[in-house]
Amino acid sequence: MSNKTKNLDPTLKELIRNEFVHGSENADGKRVLYTIRDLANKHNLGESTLYRHAQTEGWKAQQDKFQAEYLAELDVVRTKELVEQSKKFDSRSLVIAEQILGHVSSSIKVADSEDKVTPNMLNTLAEATYKIQKVAKLALGESTENMNLNAKITDSTAFRDAMELLDTVAEQRREGNDKPIH
Repeated sequence: MSNKTKNLDPTLKELIRNEFVHGSENADGKRVLYTIRDLANKHNLGESTLYRHAQTEGWKAQQDKFQAEYLAELDVVRTKELVEQSKKFDSRSLVIAEQILGHVSSSIKVADSEDKVTPNMLNTLAEATYKIQKVAKLALGESTENMNLNAKITDSTAFRDAMELLDTVAEQRREGNDKPIH
């Protein structure tokens, strides 16, 4: 038998109940919950005395309720943090997409001014533009599924139009007509 002779006065009982229900934060900032045995040893009290008070006053139900509320609050905080990170990521993605689109536009202008536009180059730049647009739409929270449907329907039409334009350019060059097409 141990020498647990300390009396459980109302103030001490409330302190122990709070430790049991709410726990405490350790050095790492994490919540630590105690057992009745831990608290009995810590406060030099009999376990059976604490168990009896915990049972009659519903400490375990209070602890469960507190834990559920605490975890829900942590979830809200974490969700807010994730939303902020997502916004920052989307903003950075949008800036990068704009920069890449500017680079694609510059590449087209340079190639056109040097008469070095090839079908392969146009196809590659068109694919890059399509992917950039998709990234930008996702960053803005827009759906890209409809874009896929429209792209599939018009891909062959757009490709034919581009090929006709290239055929026209090639034909005019063969004829020695260097006038701008546009």
